[in-house]
Amino acid sequence: MRLKSKAQLIEYMSGAQVLLLVVALLAFGGWIQSRVGHVIRNQIIDENQLIAEQMGRLLRTMHSGSMTYGDSTWDRFQAIVEETKLPNDGYLCIAESTSGNLLCHPQMRKQPALRSATLQGFSVARGDTEKFNLFQAAIQSGEDSVAFTGIASSQGKQEVVSAANLPNIGGILFVHQSEASTRIAITRILTPLGYAGVLIGSILIFVSTKLSSRLVSGFEHQLEEINAGLEETVKLRTNSLMKTRNAVIFGLAKLAESRDSDTGEHLERISLYSTLLAKTHAEVAPEISAECVESIGLASSLHDIGKVGVPDRVLLKPGKLTPEERVEIEVHPRIGEECLNAIDDRLQGDGFLALAREICAYHHEKWDGSGYPYRIHSNQIPIAARIVAVADVYDALRSKRPYKSPLSHEATCQILCEGAGSHFDPDVIRSFIKVHRDFEAISEKYWAPKEERSGSANTAIALTSLPCKSSFTSAVV
Repeated sequence: MRLKSKAQLIEYMSGAQVLLLVVALLAFGGWIQSRVGHVIRNQIIDENQLIAEQMGRLLRTMHSGSMTYGDSTWDRFQAIVEETKLPNDGYLCIAESTSGNLLCHPQMRKQPALRSATLQGFSVARGDTEKFNLFQAAIQSGEDSVAFTGIASSQGKQEVVSAANLPNIGGILFVHQSEASTRIAITRILTPLGYAGVLIGSILIFVSTKLSSRLVSGFEHQLEEINAGLEETVKLRTNSLMKTRNAVIFGLAKLAESRDSDTGEHLERISLYSTLLAKTHAEVAPEISAECVESIGLASSLHDIGKVGVPDRVLLKPGKLTPEERVEIEVHPRIGEECLNAIDDRLQGDGFLALAREICAYHHEKWDGSGYPYRIHSNQIPIAARIVAVADVYDALRSKRPYKSPLSHEATCQILCEGAGSHFDPDVIRSFIKVHRDFEAISEKYWAPKEERSGSANTAIALTSLPCKSSFTSAVV
């Protein structure tokens, strides 16, 4: 289980505490109910037996001789039975010692039929002992005032019953107390304890939750400070590594560029052109993220790294190349791709190098499939390579070479527009049209002295007279 916030942690802690409280109350409640019930039951048994012994002594002093139902003696004893109120709905009754029939009972006057009820076989149990006949036990006590007590069960109800011999009137005294009342007494004792337990537990949970919240907040604050420090350290080290990587990459690209002394600040311009064009094209190409735009700008500087493998006699030749020399120059994308592949294998899948490899390998491919070295076409060409291709050709046309003079911005734009759909991706040319003046500004800033960039007069064609004016100013077909 993963925690998403401090509040969730505290909720889980509080829930666990509530669960533990409930379990504890249930377990403790069951245990204390058992213990308290045992104590109260024994207390009631002892109390019931004491009442039987004391009442037995009292009734022995009241009369000696036989007692007949309905006579004055019976009336006196019946009045005592009716008026005596015992705890837990308790009551007294007297049975004849010879027949066991009831002689006195609190309801005897209202229910004379109780005279036929007999207690001669009345059995009870106490503790783990077997049941015994309470009636017979009382008779066998003789003249002793001792009482016998046990638990009697009748019709699903239980009573605590004590019996004492009344030989003076030929009867047996029975003292009854309800077991159900015992449970009520236990409940009356335990209920306040339960409320107190819940209240104390709730207070403890509340205090614990507040304390946990304070502790978690303090720990979280410390953790945030530690994380902030770590993030800052990681950020600084990452920036340092990125700067080092970028410097090494640009230095490597500069090393390849140094063999061609006529390109000037070619890499700087290509990087700026590619970044600008990628950012603009991202408006219609969602696959180009902001991070990708920055990466394309840097990776574009490696597009011609493969030229390190081209002989000087071919690379620096001032005139037109022969077909054999053309084959040699067209190998440089493969050389650069293999070089970057070797580096990428060491780094085990660096995303930036993968992008640089695509640009290096495919920036000379053409939209119609007539490019090199793989002759792929249209969307088979990675989008980064299509963007760098436009930037590279723009810079090549605008730059001075031993075999040509630089073209004007307008003439260069005309050539790019005419190449839409054949050499270049039409959508990328559309994006180029939106920022062509920014391209011109970059070329002016990072170019050779004015006397070298004036271009031929016959190539400085006004933008309004371009043959592809409709394509250039509105949309590229």
